[in-house]
Amino acid sequence: MKRVLILANNLRQASYRVRVEALLPLLRDRGFQITVGLRKTNPITTWRLLASAGAYDTVVLQRKMLEGWEARVLRKAAKRVIYDIDDALMYFNRPVSWHSKLRTRLRFRATVRAVDHVVAGNEYLADIFRREGLAATVLPTVVDPSRYAVKQHAETTTPRLVWIGSRSTLQYVRGQLPALQAAAERTAGLRLLTIADQTLADAPLPIDHEPWSAETEAAALVRGDIGIAPTPTDPWTLGKCGFKIVQYMAAGLPVVASPVGANAELVREGVTGFLPTSAAEWADAIRRLATDVDLRRQMGEAGRRRVEEQFCLEKVADIWATLL
Repeated sequence: MKRVLILANNLRQASYRVRVEALLPLLRDRGFQITVGLRKTNPITTWRLLASAGAYDTVVLQRKMLEGWEARVLRKAAKRVIYDIDDALMYFNRPVSWHSKLRTRLRFRATVRAVDHVVAGNEYLADIFRREGLAATVLPTVVDPSRYAVKQHAETTTPRLVWIGSRSTLQYVRGQLPALQAAAERTAGLRLLTIADQTLADAPLPIDHEPWSAETEAAALVRGDIGIAPTPTDPWTLGKCGFKIVQYMAAGLPVVASPVGANAELVREGVTGFLPTSAAEWADAIRRLATDVDLRRQMGEAGRRRVEEQFCLEKVADIWATLL
């Protein structure tokens, strides 16, 4: 039986929940003995955890990059290290000091030196590490389709867009408000459902809000008719892995998304949704789906099939088992 140590930074973080925790029962069923070690702020406790890596066949470092001393301890102790990453942590989504930039650059270099293989959430992230000479496997963030009810599309006088996310990415919806306003002006009854820890205060169309929770998110999605994923283009967003799109497709919703990073890999233009590049194209795509129930149903069914075939936990568990 292969022994695996997973080094996690925060057991409540979304990345850990969906990329690690959900897979643990499936990997254990495949014969792996898995221990999850939580990195602490206490350096002595962390040193002991990293130094214990030699007792395992493989160490999986989940998401957070290493300080220089952590990298040295882990590399000396571990037989093999795999780094799992689903965000462009080497970049920033906000202005930061030169000191923060330097520290992040040093941590990136230390992490590169410490690992043997990278599991990245999309091709953009994988290529960053391939340029450093590391082998990388792309594994998107996936779902258990059985958790998601499938939307039963029907004619409606109040077609509803749905967006799932958090306050940190709500700005992306706000940036697309002119397009949503144009769509609302051309589509009678159009509404927006936000599933998040915060919603929009001022919007050019009626807003419904569902506070996000892990227990209710899947059921809340089918209250919508069309999933949206507006995303600007910058080094940070190119590293986003499009998990909300996988969720929309699992719920049988057609998707309208910016063709940025993993979005363009996940959405099949004209098959599971649309990838508009301008405000006018966004408005056209939304209006077309909002007024055509058959198209919504067709794209929703195609998206659900794609999740079941390619973006489900069982599929990813098989690939992880091979890597481990």
